[in-house]
Amino acid sequence: MTIAPKLLADAFSAKPPVAGHPRLRLDTGDGSDTFRSRHDGAGSFARGVYSAIRNPIAHELDHELDENQALEQLAAFSILARWVDEAAVETAR
Repeated sequence: MTIAPKLLADAFSAKPPVAGHPRLRLDTGDGSDTFRSRHDGAGSFARGVYSAIRNPIAHELDHELDENQALEQLAAFSILARWVDEAAVETAR
């Protein structure tokens, strides 16, 4: 796993933040199943889009996407970007 997927998985972790590892919070950390599901899912989604979309394209210089593929992949990253933008940053106390 490269740095970006690891970083995003760590950022969306449902675990409490520790020094040097703040967390992105999509909603209040109430310990509910919904809280854990949203954060586990966001971390998995982030790892997935970087590992399955971004990394292969970055490493294959001659790879061309057709318009529909490009739009679908852009939509996936758009969802991730929205979650990051709307998340609150929780730091260690």
